[in-house]
Amino acid sequence: MVEFHSEPQKGRRPTMILATIGVLAVLVGAVALYVHYQRGLQAEAGPTGIAVPGLLRPGNTNFEYYRTKIRIEDVKASLGISFSSARIAMVSGVLVNDGDRTLEAVELHLTLYDAWGKVSKERTAFALRPGAGYTGKGLKPLQRRTFTIGVDAVEYYWDPKKIDIEITGLKYS
Repeated sequence: MVEFHSEPQKGRRPTMILATIGVLAVLVGAVALYVHYQRGLQAEAGPTGIAVPGLLRPGNTNFEYYRTKIRIEDVKASLGISFSSARIAMVSGVLVNDGDRTLEAVELHLTLYDAWGKVSKERTAFALRPGAGYTGKGLKPLQRRTFTIGVDAVEYYWDPKKIDIEITGLKYS
């Protein structure tokens, strides 16, 4: 019969302690960076949701002029069902900046219709806003960027082929 004898390993314990402290330091650093990044992305919230200071509205001559420089292409709508069986409309498209300035924010008003042509649901949301998205940067001249806006609780007879999209606010630099 063979017997095995184990002896305590010397010198491995301090290495394990140092490795554990190193891993914990990296995790604390990652959490600190994440928290710092999230604070930078938070926008001012007003009573109606997200507010972007300096947003131009219809009636402003600068708004009316620059609105003609923004195109919305390839608009598509699809229906999604959430885990709670709620019907969600997902409207996506491409924003195109044909102007000579960088767009910082674009607010859109979506109107969805049912099969009989009646207004089914409306929503106003930002397709582009400061600090949002992968880069958090604006839309430069002659640049294109996709957007997706979700509309909750659409009715059963919603027609995805009938959608109106209107630009209701924009900010440029």
